[in-house]
Amino acid sequence: MGQGTNTIGTENLSLERTIALYAQEEVRLLDDRLLLQGGLRAERSSVNGDIDAYNVFPKISGSYRILDVLGAGSEIKPRIAYGETGNLPLFGQKFTLLGTPQLGGLTGFTVAGASGSPDVSPERVKEVEVGVDGIALDGRLTWELTGFNRNTTNLLLQRVPAPSTGFTSQVFNGGKIQNRGIEASLGVTPVQSRGVLWVSELTFTKYDSEVKDLAGLPPFRPPLSGFGGLGVTFIEVDKPLTQIIGLAFDDAGNATATPVQIGNTAPDFRMGFVNSVNYKAASFSVVLDYQQGGDIINLTQFLYDDAETPDDFGTPKWEARYKGYTDGVMTPYIEKATFLKLREVSVGVGLPASWFQRARLGIEDARISLTGRNLLTFQKYSGLDAEVANPGSAAIRNNLDVASYPPSRSIFLDISVGF
Repeated sequence: MGQGTNTIGTENLSLERTIALYAQEEVRLLDDRLLLQGGLRAERSSVNGDIDAYNVFPKISGSYRILDVLGAGSEIKPRIAYGETGNLPLFGQKFTLLGTPQLGGLTGFTVAGASGSPDVSPERVKEVEVGVDGIALDGRLTWELTGFNRNTTNLLLQRVPAPSTGFTSQVFNGGKIQNRGIEASLGVTPVQSRGVLWVSELTFTKYDSEVKDLAGLPPFRPPLSGFGGLGVTFIEVDKPLTQIIGLAFDDAGNATATPVQIGNTAPDFRMGFVNSVNYKAASFSVVLDYQQGGDIINLTQFLYDDAETPDDFGTPKWEARYKGYTDGVMTPYIEKATFLKLREVSVGVGLPASWFQRARLGIEDARISLTGRNLLTFQKYSGLDAEVANPGSAAIRNNLDVASYPPSRSIFLDISVGF
């Protein structure tokens, strides 16, 4: 049995105009155990250099259900998928902008320092995903395991052209970056009876990145990557996108002559743990979040040392750190971002319907709950929050702590009424 759909869509994005044609086909075989899907998306946009050219992005996937291997009602489903998508250029990147300054009371024209790229085209993302899902014990045990390999090519980069051109930068397409990772989840229902339901879920994620090619560009710092020599994100071939470079101490205890990799903001892995218990009309849930590794640049501590006002002023620990400050070495200010957080605790109860029936208010049901978020944090990081990142809006950023606000703790009382 097969199903197919063919549609045409038009998308309008403010000053941009994007037209997309897409088709998808689905086929089920072997008593619906084998599922095959495929599709194509052809897209053109006014932000591309060639507004009439269609960029084609294919996708294909397949999965197979293996039934009753772990008992009646169990299922194991291996799956594989491949897909491509595109990231459009920013509006106006294909044009060289003009300015209109006032010259002697008259309006003049100037050419911007950034040169447009008339041939600019979308970045292309290609991803392969392999995984296996499962269910057993009458649905009381579930799991998902996924590995992915994502390559982004035709990157939108900026280079510095020859000074004789009069431009300071130019947008162009080229280069390649790779992201790989594992995502897993395990769900268990330890108790499932008429009056009690207890559900637990554990999640695990791990990923890394690598710059494969920069199309001839030298290594560079992305915008908002840090402050001077105080530890910055650095884009370099054969290195992770999340590396931090800066001066370090060599084996002789002297500062290195040039910056080296002194950290990596990407965590080793993250885990989440969710527990939810329902007993008749009452409910209770807890959410825990754990991160292992990752590095933070503690510039708040650096500023305290600069002013000679830290809490440990004059101690051996301060002296070891201050030597890094005086030598321009940032390694004493690189700290691990490992933490365990109690993200949320919630308690709720449904109120007896008889209370409202007697009052004849037309209320069918009511529930009251109390929820707390960010109640507890366990960390070795000396700052306020191991999840700090001041330049949070940057596409590529590091964990930079510069006198940030402490994390907020919230408590909510909720009363829900149904009529």
